[in-house]
Amino acid sequence: MAVCFMFAATGVLMLLHGEKSFFAWTGILFFGGGGLFVLFLILRERIAHKAYYIITDESVLVDSGMKKWEVHFADVEEFYLINVGSSKQIGIKYKKEVEFQKMSDASSAGRTIRKLNESIAGVQESLPADGLNIKPQELCDLLNMRLIK
Repeated sequence: MAVCFMFAATGVLMLLHGEKSFFAWTGILFFGGGGLFVLFLILRERIAHKAYYIITDESVLVDSGMKKWEVHFADVEEFYLINVGSSKQIGIKYKKEVEFQKMSDASSAGRTIRKLNESIAGVQESLPADGLNIKPQELCDLLNMRLIK
C-alpha cells in the first residue's frame, strides 16, 4: 500500500512541477487506485472482521475482496509451499480428473492463466500465504490435515 501511494504521490509532484505527462496521470490513477484497494482490503478485514480464509471440514473458502471461491478438500491431492517471486504461496495440487475439468471449464483467458501458473509455479491455482496471522507452513500443514484420502 505504501509503495502504491508513493508512486501516486510522485505523479502528483510531477503535475505540481508542470509536467503534464501520461506517466504522471497513469501513476496517479493506477497506483492510487491500487493503494486505495489494498487499504479497502485491510480495513475490511480489520474493522468488519471479514476473514480472508475460512477453513471448514469440507473446504477452504477464499474471500479476496473481489471474488469468492472455494477449494473442496475432496478435490485436492496435496497442498505444498511454493515461492513465487518474493511471495510465499500454498500450491494446490488437484486430483488429475479435477485438474482436467478445471482446465476444460475455464475460458480461453482462464486456460492461458492456468497454463502460465503451471509453468511458473507448477500448479494451476495457489493460495497466498503472506501477511496472515498464521505462518505459511502452519497453514499448509493445517490444510493437508483436512484432506480426505
